[in-house]
Amino acid sequence: MNKNDISIQLYTTRNFQPYNKILNFISETGITNIELFGLENLNIEDFKKMMDDYNVTFKSSHFGFEALTNPSNIIERAKALNIKHVIVPAPPLKGDSFKDQFVLSEDEWISFGKNLSSYVSIFEDSGLTLGYHNHSYEFKPLPSMKLPIECVMEHNENLKFEIDLGWSIAGGAEPKPWIEKYSKKIIACHLKDFFDKQKDMLDHNNQSAVGDGFINWNEIINSIRQTNCELFILEHDDPKDYKDYTLRSINNLRDIK
Repeated sequence: MNKNDISIQLYTTRNFQPYNKILNFISETGITNIELFGLENLNIEDFKKMMDDYNVTFKSSHFGFEALTNPSNIIERAKALNIKHVIVPAPPLKGDSFKDQFVLSEDEWISFGKNLSSYVSIFEDSGLTLGYHNHSYEFKPLPSMKLPIECVMEHNENLKFEIDLGWSIAGGAEPKPWIEKYSKKIIACHLKDFFDKQKDMLDHNNQSAVGDGFINWNEIINSIRQTNCELFILEHDDPKDYKDYTLRSINNLRDIK
């Protein structure tokens, strides 16, 4: 895989700011595209300057579901940074922990999916795509055996999907059937790897550089290349050294054709 085909989620580097030094390093690795997060709160002028200074693009960004109360703000911010895909990475905030957001009944998952899907046309009318990004919880069966990811994605054929391949595996799924099922919806994927399948994959210390873990990336990437996927995005939730993580991942992926 060529470096130019690889992106990285800025969330990976959030604990190593300032971002100007981070973007300089990423640019020097040969990666040219960075996925943003928290679009609703970014300093747009700062990121426009860094985009120009370090010759990088921001083709996609995450933003919180709550920001859909003002979609025009998200659209304006996306257009200012030439972002094409805007992606919601979780249900609405609730409870005291991140996991609490995903403790939903089937009816609540369906309601969330319908609500999210209702905004698709607003973004399409502005030349953007609206998508959803999964964690592990969306691949844990509900009492009916239906999966939450199905409840989210079934309401609008134009709601796109950024499939986090590592999280889907952590949720107990075999990625290939889901890649095939949502082949027309997938516009991006997250590459997340783990050292040991037998250990807790929700423990960030079990996350590895892509290719240093147990996941067969050659097989999975070949499958996802049969979809509409445009972006292959590295992500680690809490690396000890983001530079080492990035360089090792790039090196491991270079042999995948």
